[in-house]
Amino acid sequence: MVQEKILNIIKKPGLYGNNIKNVSVIQTHISYVVLTGKYAYKFKKPVNFGFLDFTTLDKRKHFCEEELRLNKRLCPEIYQDVVPITQSNNHIEIAGDGKVIDYAVKMKEFPQESIMTKLLKKGEVDEKVMDKIVDILVRFYKSGKRSEEIDYFGSIKAIKHNTDENFEQTKSFINLTIPKDIFNSIKKTTNKFLEGKKDLFVARVKNGFICDCHGDLHSGNIVVENDDVCIFDCIEFNKRFRFSDVASDIGFLAMDLDFLGCPYLSSYLIERYVGKSGDVGIFDVLNFYKCYRAYVRGKVTGFKLNDSNIDKGEKEEIIKTACKYFDLAYYYSQLFSLDLEGKKPILFITSGLTGTGKTTVARKIAMDYNAKIISTDAVRKELAGIDKFERHHDAYNTGLYSPEKMIQTYKKILEKAKYLLKKDENIVLDATFKTEYLRKKALEVGEKTKASFLILYTVCPEEVVKKYLEERVKKKSISDGRWEIYVKQKDSFESPKYENFIEIDISKISYDYQINVFRKIFDKICEV
Repeated sequence: MVQEKILNIIKKPGLYGNNIKNVSVIQTHISYVVLTGKYAYKFKKPVNFGFLDFTTLDKRKHFCEEELRLNKRLCPEIYQDVVPITQSNNHIEIAGDGKVIDYAVKMKEFPQESIMTKLLKKGEVDEKVMDKIVDILVRFYKSGKRSEEIDYFGSIKAIKHNTDENFEQTKSFINLTIPKDIFNSIKKTTNKFLEGKKDLFVARVKNGFICDCHGDLHSGNIVVENDDVCIFDCIEFNKRFRFSDVASDIGFLAMDLDFLGCPYLSSYLIERYVGKSGDVGIFDVLNFYKCYRAYVRGKVTGFKLNDSNIDKGEKEEIIKTACKYFDLAYYYSQLFSLDLEGKKPILFITSGLTGTGKTTVARKIAMDYNAKIISTDAVRKELAGIDKFERHHDAYNTGLYSPEKMIQTYKKILEKAKYLLKKDENIVLDATFKTEYLRKKALEVGEKTKASFLILYTVCPEEVVKKYLEERVKKKSISDGRWEIYVKQKDSFESPKYENFIEIDISKISYDYQINVFRKIFDKICEV
């Protein structure tokens, strides 16, 4: 009844000025956001979920002020002020002379179509946007507040408190949004990882990767407008969700991109973040935090089912979305479970025509399996003593790409792979591997090092390949692949003939296709 009363008040256009004729209300499980055209007003629902408590006026005021303070770190141009809602007799207005009945965060309104989630669904987010996000985040974490109090939240005790709370708060959703066996599996694997990998979390604290982060870093809280990126709506209501390992923040956004069917942007984000921050240790805990974040999203989505105002159709959609999050959390838990089982090292090789997405797939698999990428494009130019970005558009089978140079290049990448596999490193060889002979040579390396071996066979519709190669020629790239090379390779390329390969088409962008492919890869690795 209290929420209905508040909603009836705040949805009236006259509250925001005589010139405001229409407003729209966006509702989450903890807030109402009223869009007026020029400004947006965010009201906190008088709810108590345990991990947050907005039930009193003083608490809502405090957390409005915290929201303003904290979000000015990343988005000062959007966050304006905290304003009181006042009532005098029956007249309710913003910042009037009457009794204060509530508070709101006043923000500069931005177009809803500029929210990154919506842009992703339309395919309007590219690697340039990811680079901008990474630049912002690297600066943000570098200047982030650190202290002994904050470091505590990177400890096993603090992390386990959060994960235990998640499992406790989702018990009532078992067999509704999360199957019992999945619930039990994620819980068991999570606890086993926290117990068996304590040294990883201690090292993260010692190396300064715990700070005052964003806490809710997903695409719904990022605006991309006129080449500008703004990251907003950080966690203000509970510092233990904001004080965390930066890996938890990065893992959240990477998970969100996976969830939205953009796994290759996800892996690009991680690769660029590591490259610009130097945080190579993130790979040791990344899948754990991606699992944690997916689980939290599944939990929070499920909380909406407690709202008596939702209809049957909306309830079905909520259950479907929550199930998808928990399913993704389970996939990540399977990945980090490999680190607990003492599995032998893994040798992945790509195989496919130029322009079919070998490097894109290699990057994704390297991120998932904490593997090092060895690329023929890089090694070829390394052997020639030239810069890896130097263009060499030699004719097919000539110059750097002559049969002799090709044999030399493959020999070198296999030597590198063998050396690192013996050190129990996972490896992805990013190369064409166009013949059975070359693929068998890679298999021999896997057998000699007792590594699991899998071929990632990339295919793609020709019209997609042609467009991609035409665009790549215009960009800075270590690859010299072009359409004419693709046409020539078709005549001599030998498709994989034995069963130890997974076919991947990166042009298929449905989540179901992608997660099924990644699961097949995992299952194949577990077989061998």
